[in-house]
Amino acid sequence: MRKSFILLLLCCFLSSVTTGWEAFAASSKENADLILKNGVIYTVDNKRTQAEAVAVKDGVIVYVGNDEGVTPYQGSNTKIVNLKGKMVLPGFIDNHNHSYLMSESLFWLDLSSYSTLEEYKKAITDYLKEHPDVKQLRGIGWNTALVTSNSNGLQPKEWLDEIVPDIPAVFITSAHHSLWVNSKALENAKVDKNSKDPAGGVFERDPNNEPTGIVHEFSAQNLVINALPLPDFTVEEYKEALLAFQETAAQRGVTSVLVPVHYPTDTLIDAFGELEKENLLTLRYEVALWADPYKGTDQIQSFVEKREEHKGGLFQINSVKIFMDGVFAAGTAYLHDSYTHMPNHHGHPVWDQDVFKKTVAALDKEGFRVHIHAIGDAGVTASLDGFEEAAEQNGKRDSRHEITHLHLVKEEDVARFKNLGVIPVVQPFWFAKNESYAKAIGEERANHVFRMKSYFDAGIPVASASDFPVNDFWPLKGVQMGVTRLALGENDPNKVLWPEERVSLDQMITSYTMNGAYANFREEETGSIEEGKKADLVVLEKNLFEIPESEISETNILMTIFEGKEVFLHPSFKEAKVLSENTTNNEEEVSPEKASNTPILVISGFVLIVIAGAFLVIRHRSKVKQG
Repeated sequence: MRKSFILLLLCCFLSSVTTGWEAFAASSKENADLILKNGVIYTVDNKRTQAEAVAVKDGVIVYVGNDEGVTPYQGSNTKIVNLKGKMVLPGFIDNHNHSYLMSESLFWLDLSSYSTLEEYKKAITDYLKEHPDVKQLRGIGWNTALVTSNSNGLQPKEWLDEIVPDIPAVFITSAHHSLWVNSKALENAKVDKNSKDPAGGVFERDPNNEPTGIVHEFSAQNLVINALPLPDFTVEEYKEALLAFQETAAQRGVTSVLVPVHYPTDTLIDAFGELEKENLLTLRYEVALWADPYKGTDQIQSFVEKREEHKGGLFQINSVKIFMDGVFAAGTAYLHDSYTHMPNHHGHPVWDQDVFKKTVAALDKEGFRVHIHAIGDAGVTASLDGFEEAAEQNGKRDSRHEITHLHLVKEEDVARFKNLGVIPVVQPFWFAKNESYAKAIGEERANHVFRMKSYFDAGIPVASASDFPVNDFWPLKGVQMGVTRLALGENDPNKVLWPEERVSLDQMITSYTMNGAYANFREEETGSIEEGKKADLVVLEKNLFEIPESEISETNILMTIFEGKEVFLHPSFKEAKVLSENTTNNEEEVSPEKASNTPILVISGFVLIVIAGAFLVIRHRSKVKQG
């Protein structure tokens, strides 16, 4: 009888303690602000873990696992999203995006939608009528072939002079490597037939050496732009453009960007700074300041000062942008072998190579990451030479220097990327056959542009980017083109660009997430879905691993979360998929009442065992006395 009684008491005690401990364990976890559950969470961690649920508190991921395990994080104020099988990825990272140039389409005359010179003329005339007091005309998106082959036989500047004779007019291509200007703009810049082309830049000329009004590359372009009466944009205009960019970025799942600057502008830096102070940034920005090839090491102290002003937070300056060469179309990309349509012409580097190497070494010594534009294979080799010399002078460090674009890369240079720790930054939007490349560099080279698998095979953390506004920044389009190496909408297997360089879906996702984070020294903060990292998350309409490759680019972004805050919600997902608050049907919540009863349950169990012990002691003493 006594043993049965003791057993009963112990069972009661263990039951109360177990129940109490479960509730206590649940209540000891902080209630999450947000829970995503019942989904396919592709974490992009080292093990490529797939989970069902994620919990977020104060902008940080506090749980990644199955649906059952997330329950203790659920409180009365937790917002819960029932994914119903939808896919979740880390936020996309665009590692070369000129976000600030959204300002051009907002505040300049955009010619990109027109296809004839008559349409150009009408658009320019209408713009001037609507803005009668403008002191300069700025535009974007002109077609080089259209302007240089006008039927009137006029030079490009002369055609423009007939419409805009009295104020400087400057139009830039969408690729930003060529200007179309009128005579007034050249006059302001003091450029005439006696002027010499700056290093790396070209003023196209007629048989009499007179400038035609076509200007190639930034060293030449800046001579014209810097002579204009007004700056490109005000601080307020840049702020408006960046806010508009952020809205579009959220719709496309982008949560971090590297912003390489084309030219020096304190106005842009001020705009970034003000937006951060006003808590209006919804992206992580790494800005790369433009290095002037004529200033060499003299400009580095100013870079250091700007870095000190803007470090930490969402807007940082830790990088410097250098142009090594130009583009195929203008014959300014730097090649080992000559251009097909220009025999004995190899293009040329923008920088004097001695000045370049000294500048890169000095930047490396100051702890800057150098981000180099190089399109031709000779430009890539020269860039790697600079990084190699910097490592010899300063000692090898975790610099994570980068080379971007990389149209042509010699096989032997791939290993140098690995050995020097240099990160390739590619634009998958270009991974399709391009007839203009064949005209410039011949079929053989044109069919072997844009390595990708080579980098992965060598163990190099290649990162992907858009080069917006040259391309539309839509990561899922880039993911598809990286996997297929076909133009969007193209299905002909015979048109695959360099099939051996195709990569897997996982590798493309990695290039837009974890590798992008690594490239920006943010791998401990973002790039994968892991506990302790920032909650930068993207909800996709479909599981990318379960659909045809051709449908990747058509997959909708349903929700974008930046540091735990919803920055975009697709209308269809808002109506059907997001639960307003608290629990869903058939979900168990650890209530505050249950949690508050925890100590009572534990104490009750303890009291029961004490009573039982006292009872046994009294009973034992009674028997002893009776004996």
